[in-house]
Amino acid sequence: MHLLSVKLINWRSYRNATFNFPRPHGGKNVILVTAPNEYGKTSFFEAVTLGLFGRDGLFLIPRVRAEERRKESYSTFLQGALHSKTLEIGMPTCSVELEWEDENGEPVEIKRRWHFRSNGSHRVGDDDIIIYQGRERNPVEPPASEENKEAWKRDYIVQKFLAPHLAEFFLFDGEQVQRYANRDMRDQIRQGVEGLLGLPVLRELKDSLGSYAQNRRSRVAKPSDTVVQEVNNRIWKLENEINDEERKYHQAVTDLSSITVEYDDLTRRLNGRGEGTVALLKTLVEDNERYKSDADREFGELIKLLAGDVALAVAGPTLRENTIKRLKEEETRQTWEAGRNEGSRNLDRFTADLQARIAGLEPPVPVVHWEGVVAAAKAAWEALWHPPPEGCADDYLHRALAGPARTRTIDRLAAVGSLAMVEVSGTVDRFHEARGKAEAKRREALEVEQVSPDIEKWAARLSELSELRGKYSEQRDAASRVITAAKAELANRRAELGRYVSQLNSGAPELAYAELADAYAGLIDQLLDIAVPHEVDEVANEMTATWKSMAHHSDRVDRIEISPNCEVRMLAADGTDLHAIEKSAGANQIFTQALIAAITKVSRRTFPFIVDTPLARLSLEQRLGVLRTFTDRPGQVILLSTDQEIVDDKLDAIKHRIVAGYELKLTFDGGVSVTTVHSTDLAKGHV
Repeated sequence: MHLLSVKLINWRSYRNATFNFPRPHGGKNVILVTAPNEYGKTSFFEAVTLGLFGRDGLFLIPRVRAEERRKESYSTFLQGALHSKTLEIGMPTCSVELEWEDENGEPVEIKRRWHFRSNGSHRVGDDDIIIYQGRERNPVEPPASEENKEAWKRDYIVQKFLAPHLAEFFLFDGEQVQRYANRDMRDQIRQGVEGLLGLPVLRELKDSLGSYAQNRRSRVAKPSDTVVQEVNNRIWKLENEINDEERKYHQAVTDLSSITVEYDDLTRRLNGRGEGTVALLKTLVEDNERYKSDADREFGELIKLLAGDVALAVAGPTLRENTIKRLKEEETRQTWEAGRNEGSRNLDRFTADLQARIAGLEPPVPVVHWEGVVAAAKAAWEALWHPPPEGCADDYLHRALAGPARTRTIDRLAAVGSLAMVEVSGTVDRFHEARGKAEAKRREALEVEQVSPDIEKWAARLSELSELRGKYSEQRDAASRVITAAKAELANRRAELGRYVSQLNSGAPELAYAELADAYAGLIDQLLDIAVPHEVDEVANEMTATWKSMAHHSDRVDRIEISPNCEVRMLAADGTDLHAIEKSAGANQIFTQALIAAITKVSRRTFPFIVDTPLARLSLEQRLGVLRTFTDRPGQVILLSTDQEIVDDKLDAIKHRIVAGYELKLTFDGGVSVTTVHSTDLAKGHV
């Protein structure tokens, strides 16, 4: 997949400009676009992103703040993208035209136009997209029966190119990498792998299935049907509760990442003072956090115990033994019914064969006696299955538990009786011990602050940040616990509703459809749980190779390992985990860029790699490593560089890969900026 040309009309400072990009060939795959800041590099990046994805690509735009990434901000952003002179000449329209060549060498052209009112305002829907495919430029249009034609075209772009949630690893800028690098590495890994696997799409599908099931159930459940109505209402409340808690969880993760940046920076500044009291205070604060974290972990374990085996243990041995006995009786009945039903299916064939054999007996049996013989044989056949075997249940109380599910339930009920309350008391003791130690360290820190007036301001802020980190960690962990418990109850409620549907049989097809939707949503939940662990090894291997090609002292790291829950270990040859040591801003950024490069390679997509200002805040050695790694790929690479960034030795390091270069120049028309595009002769080193 190659980008052959980009045409911008009335887009920010581009009045009418065209970039023509040659195809990669002979190991040359890099296109270098250089200009000083504010000359139009970022505008080009935004044009390609929104030209391809429309409003679905707004979250990929670095200058759009996170809190503005709402549907209505799309129009607000576009109003700033319209060239200032356009309204004066009465043509309030801007457009982006992208010409591509797919993996089969076939051209694909996308034209996206945005229309504005006479006052320059834009509304969602005031834009159109035209797609041509093939050398004959055949228009790509949805079927006449398609109701949502815009959604159909969005799906076409996702299938033809790639989804927006994966695009952020192919389209990004250096400042965005810095912000991304400030996040917890575990979050980085999880987001990268989930984007690689398309899990955000599955989550949307799961939510849609839940809404569909709720809608179907609401059509059937009558207000007088209190049983199904109560279950239905509880399912609805649980789904809303899970959505609310997931928002709290992600907000806490975001806030923690932001606070951690300031916390680490302040810690480095305090370390720079070189005072014993500063070091002591830092140690006390870190110890306080560590003990609070230990307490939170033990509390979480206690909640799990109380919600799981402890709840079953306190039910008492009599109830558990009676339940096990009943389940085994139902298992016996299921086996007996299976044998009886299998025999019944063969009875007619047996009868026909018996009659044929009677007819061939010598001496012959009179026909008048045949029916009696056959009837006796049938009675003997039925007697094989009656009465039911000893220990066979009369009916089913636990119809939802069958086969392996019943066996697992019996095993768990049998094992839980040996649960010792000492396990619970031990967890409680460890929780109180950790909380006590945390409080002791907090008091010691306060005493140190009182005798250290020179660091009072920084110490106060460090203490404040520590409390905030504890608050948001608690919010994150509490939300996680609620989500886990709510999902467990939701599964039980859906199973309960499923049993109700079984009783209704075919009388309520709407509920049957809802049950199917719930079942598929449950499968998606299971897939979401197991998908990420299956992919992390390949990502870790690619990250190891990429890190070694980018980082300072790369020989220190023998390999990068990623656990199934996305915890990162950077191991030296002797097994030492260097992850906690590599904490500089540059190291974090290299880690993020290694992750980006790994995700794009593991995805095996040939979509162009477009980077705006790729070398921000990197040392010379790191810059060379990043450049070589980013350009060492088979697909197209478009680098948007300042006039002071990819020059001299950096330019020499990748010159053998450059297939074309462009320089952006800025002029003014009545005080309004106008960007023009000019080819450069990079073979002679001119940029």
